[in-house]
Amino acid sequence: MKKIILSLAVLALFLTSCNLDEQPQGVIPKDNSIATVEDAEGWMNYEYIYMRAYTAGSFIYTPEIASDFYNPSIDYGNREGSEYRWDWNSGDPFVDIWGGAYSGINHACYVIESIDNLDKSGFDSDELNRLNKVLGVAHFTKAYFGLKLLEYYAPVYNAANKDKYGIMLVDLHRPTGDITTYPGRSTVAESYNWVLNEANQAQNYLSSIAGEVGSEELTIDVVRAFKARLALYMGNFDEAISLSTALVDGGKYPLCENQAEMTALWKNDSGKECILQLWADAGANSVPSSNDPGYLGYTPSNGQYRPDWIVNKWVASTMYDVDDLRYTTWFKTGLKVTVSIGTASGMTLMDKFPGNSALGSETAHVQRIKPFRIAEQYLIAAEAFAMKGGADAVACQYLDKLLSKRVPSHTSLSLTGDALKVFIKEERAKEFIGEGFRWFDLKRWGEGMAARPDPQLKALIHTGGSNGPALNLAVSASDHRWVAPIPVDELAANPQIRDQQNPGY
Repeated sequence: MKKIILSLAVLALFLTSCNLDEQPQGVIPKDNSIATVEDAEGWMNYEYIYMRAYTAGSFIYTPEIASDFYNPSIDYGNREGSEYRWDWNSGDPFVDIWGGAYSGINHACYVIESIDNLDKSGFDSDELNRLNKVLGVAHFTKAYFGLKLLEYYAPVYNAANKDKYGIMLVDLHRPTGDITTYPGRSTVAESYNWVLNEANQAQNYLSSIAGEVGSEELTIDVVRAFKARLALYMGNFDEAISLSTALVDGGKYPLCENQAEMTALWKNDSGKECILQLWADAGANSVPSSNDPGYLGYTPSNGQYRPDWIVNKWVASTMYDVDDLRYTTWFKTGLKVTVSIGTASGMTLMDKFPGNSALGSETAHVQRIKPFRIAEQYLIAAEAFAMKGGADAVACQYLDKLLSKRVPSHTSLSLTGDALKVFIKEERAKEFIGEGFRWFDLKRWGEGMAARPDPQLKALIHTGGSNGPALNLAVSASDHRWVAPIPVDELAANPQIRDQQNPGY
């Protein structure tokens, strides 16, 4: 039985495509020890690989498919079917983030403890600064995965939920097998404050690492972007405003100006708009999983489009303005789609992840992962101003700054109240489609998920068996499934949480 919270992690379990010995910043020591600065930097590279693993592949597209953007084609083969139908349980892949996140946290704990125990008396200032960078990455790893765990396994942060179960807080690496040392679940409030504390420590250690466009490594700006996201989730709107506007107003991270720049960002990984774009290298056999589970389904040999997942009519026809650069860059229109029952013309398919040819075949849809983009900070600022109250005009200004670069025909906004909040939510849907935000956004807004809009062409959609009702699935805000189940293996391995399963499972 897996005892997840004690594993230091064998990364091949999650990233069979990655060869860590070929990472650019050093080799992981064979004896798993940290005795030098170089050893510590080698271990740090693992943390980047962890982060890349859990901002890519099924950990991104699974919650997307559970949302209201897509419907399965008749040939989809039930891949991610349980998530689409919302019939997951404590043994389903939807909850696999638990094991990987705690492996990442434990890895970071090991690094922190090992550096704390190092005799640093002979280290010069450069070596000490390098160790601080390693410690900053380790603390950020804990914060990043802690928030991921909270998104999935805990109710949203608010006064009503603060005393409900959050996550297990792990600060010591103890690979002993002693089940009496396993932690139980802390409260939601304690868990979010733990994440904030880890982020603050990361900020202290990384304070001298200046941000830059397209950075492949953690910088002070990455930590600020993360803290802005966290502050928004916690309802700390003044803090969210302070952090997000500082990143936006400084002008360091310009938005794409035209479709050519948008294409360069999403097809060739130019790095523009990216506060962090994680390293990948095909020559080093270290690339992430694809974020495309079959949105396009293009086969060059026969020129056919045979998707597993088809954006619904709302996305294809009305969600975007026709001149929105996001629509013209991320979608292909007027396509002939082929499925087992025949073909249909005039279809729209999503192609947000076209595949960087420098990382392999374009049809593999592999790109460098972009976990923090400046566009998010515009939308955090707008939402925080709107939710704070009394600053709707300022919220509109930040929306205008973003949309003036996204939609050539955009004119200034003058929205207020609920209409403004609805507009911001719609813009988040447009901006982050395919990037894993939608499910948690719907959860934290507390509005539930309305019935999925009509498919583009129902004849192409899998409607038989248990999929039929899923086409009209509506999930209330009070549905227990907005909080994922703790994996059954973890409940069996850890007596401290055996009676702490989330309600409804």
